Amino acid sequence: MGLFDNLFRKRRDAFMGPADRDWRALVPQDVNRVPEGEIGRKRAVRSKLPTVLAVIFFAAVVGVLWWALDESATTAPAGGTLRFKTDGFLAADFVKKIVANGPDGFGRDVRAIKSDLESDNQVVAADVRRRNDGSLEISLRERLAVARITTQSGKNSPIQVRLVASDGQTFAGAGYPEQAVRSLPEIQDYRSTGSDDKMLVEGIEIAAPFLLVVRTQYPNLYKQWSAVSLRDCFGAQEDSPGSNLRVTVRPGTQPMDRPALVEIVFSTANWRNELALLGRINVDELLRRPGTTAQAYVLKMSIQNRTNASSPVPEPRLVPAPSAPLR
Repeated sequence: MGLFDNLFRKRRDAFMGPADRDWRALVPQDVNRVPEGEIGRKRAVRSKLPTVLAVIFFAAVVGVLWWALDESATTAPAGGTLRFKTDGFLAADFVKKIVANGPDGFGRDVRAIKSDLESDNQVVAADVRRRNDGSLEISLRERLAVARITTQSGKNSPIQVRLVASDGQTFAGAGYPEQAVRSLPEIQDYRSTGSDDKMLVEGIEIAAPFLLVVRTQYPNLYKQWSAVSLRDCFGAQEDSPGSNLRVTVRPGTQPMDRPALVEIVFSTANWRNELALLGRINVDELLRRPGTTAQAYVLKMSIQNRTNASSPVPEPRLVPAPSAPLR
């Protein structure tokens, strides 16, 4: 009976009434209770800070290890899998050749592959990743061609056609269809130094952005242009009097029952405003007005009038082409 009494009899530390109240009932026993107020909240935050920092540290370590395994692996099967995509015309054979360049072949460091890909002027940026299974994933962003340029290193050397990007860089244009190359306006009457990817063309820093705006904002005009002459383009001195871009219009893009528009002249200083003005002009109506007696005309778009006459001629204006006879 002693065991039964010990298990079921009333304990002295239980609440028996006011006389039996234990002293611990008068004192809060929650030792984890957070004090109220700003101090309490700050103390609670500080108490959790080590745990949060530990979680961040371990997450960073895992991320670094994953990146190292995914991006920097230098060993891979000799004939590994290649996943390739581009926004331009470069083929997978071009990428495979770059990847296989070196004694390590497909197992080369991804940074070396990225550097070799971006050393080609046709490539703006290359994203190279190696997956855990050893395969390579390569994504290329290529330069957008806005014009073509014909070069010849020597008198007896073959003529080469290079493409001009919107940032003024020239590149070989690997993979571009022949029709796409022929449809690009040709840069003519230029002055240049260097060759191949090191080629520098005077005034191309003006002509290339000019052609990019026309291609993207005025596509119908762009299709009608066959060439852009830099003969009178003074490069960095774009505000110089007489500095302009001379655009040749394709003959087959105009009606046969009126005088032909063979050339449009833009100033290098105000070509953006002049393009916007050209978009509002009815050129066909201008060429059908009475008094247009020549067979071909040049449209001068220069807003900044460059004549020295006492009564300057308003621009834009039509003038007979130099070799166009009167009817």
